[in-house]
Amino acid sequence: MTWKAIGHSALGTSHISANKPCEDAIQYRILQDANGAEVLICCVSDGAGSAQYAAWASAFATNTMAEGLSRLAVSDEQISEGDIYALAEDIYDGLECEAALQGAELDEYSCTLLGCFITSNRAAFFQVGDGAIVRNDCSDFYTPVWWPHNGEYQNTTSFIIDDRSFSNLNILILDEEVNEVAIFSDGLQLLALNTEGFTAHQPFFSDLFNYLRIANDPEKVNVLNRKLAEYLNSKPINDRTDDDKTLFLATRLGS
Repeated sequence: MTWKAIGHSALGTSHISANKPCEDAIQYRILQDANGAEVLICCVSDGAGSAQYAAWASAFATNTMAEGLSRLAVSDEQISEGDIYALAEDIYDGLECEAALQGAELDEYSCTLLGCFITSNRAAFFQVGDGAIVRNDCSDFYTPVWWPHNGEYQNTTSFIIDDRSFSNLNILILDEEVNEVAIFSDGLQLLALNTEGFTAHQPFFSDLFNYLRIANDPEKVNVLNRKLAEYLNSKPINDRTDDDKTLFLATRLGS
């Protein structure tokens, strides 16, 4: 089966008002492993609104993790928890180095990080902070891999620079086939998740995935990708959230 994937980050209206850049970042790619099978990689990060270098941090985190996972994808080895911890260390060291170069405090580079690495029969998920990863459980029911990590208040969470030992890094590796996954930053949590039942909002995902499933050639996927960007910048979305928002969707299922 062949992966189809779309994803975008969009500037929040509160950032427009404050003349701030988009502090979300996304990197995704579909590669071939050493045996010619497809590997899906996606990394999403949300820079902390209070951090001076949030946009730089989120871009660095997603790029570093995606590049590291891409190197793993073309090797003959299966991904392990140790691989993800090692890449998290690379991100931490890079952020720490940049902070020293700029003469800034490390917390000025605070950002979340979440993503996936999926092969034909194995899936690795990882997450620090809020936002969520949602997967199809093989019965067309969408389930969060983890519930977003928020602190005492709704707008607080954990960041990759909080702890050098990464006690706040969740990792899950499944030896099973995963055929549909969505990843989004906290700007979409109120639309995509039901906080009362701690569940995913099923119509939100089923409707979006239905369009992606029926896209049967690359040009139709490209059209959907452009429409996703328009959707994230639309009035109905901006009326519900003023934050930056990122959404990634990938499927290898047909209609």
